[in-house]
Amino acid sequence: MSTYFVVIPVFNEQRNIRRCILNIQKHWKHIIVVNDGSTDATASILRRFRSIHTLTLPSNRGKGSAMLAGAMFAWKKKAKGIIFMDGDNQHNPIHIKEFIRFLRQKAHIVIGVRLLKTNIPIHRKIGNRFIALIMRHMFSLSVPDIMCGFRALSKKGFQQLRWSSKGYGVETEMLTVIGKKNIPFRTLIVDTIYHDKYKGFSLRDGIKILLHLPYWKWKKA
Repeated sequence: MSTYFVVIPVFNEQRNIRRCILNIQKHWKHIIVVNDGSTDATASILRRFRSIHTLTLPSNRGKGSAMLAGAMFAWKKKAKGIIFMDGDNQHNPIHIKEFIRFLRQKAHIVIGVRLLKTNIPIHRKIGNRFIALIMRHMFSLSVPDIMCGFRALSKKGFQQLRWSSKGYGVETEMLTVIGKKNIPFRTLIVDTIYHDKYKGFSLRDGIKILLHLPYWKWKKA
């Protein structure tokens, strides 16, 4: 039977992935984890979960590549839609069914938005707002939280946003496509959770995204 799948790209998440999966399983059972060439104990932890689908990439290809691999696997499983979550246990799975409700209401793209007035580390808050400001001017798109990885797509939404970014630029690239093509989307307010303010997205990643914005602006569809 067709269903909705949670897709989780992970790289070296031995500290968080077990708790992340257990928390998700309290709310949804159809889970795909893409192990993006982890070199720590992530793979051995994932093997203990027999009820989930695990894809293992032979080397670290980046978040965007892992998300793409998970999405393609979900479509092969006849998924009705996919919900992307990060594997660091910083997305509250209570929102999964809210994303699914929007997809069932014929929304093809649902973007999770955190309240940036809450406990987001200051360097990420400033970076997020700066990129959001540029996005508003370059792509006529007003989304207050550009970087949130908690989002959902129908197959049509996936086809509209098919990305080329291999790394952390994937979320921003999706939004540039939405802005350029004026694609309808919905937003969903999600909880703001930070266990490790320095892990994951870095200043270097932010600079790469800024340098890619002109390319995404003028890239042909």
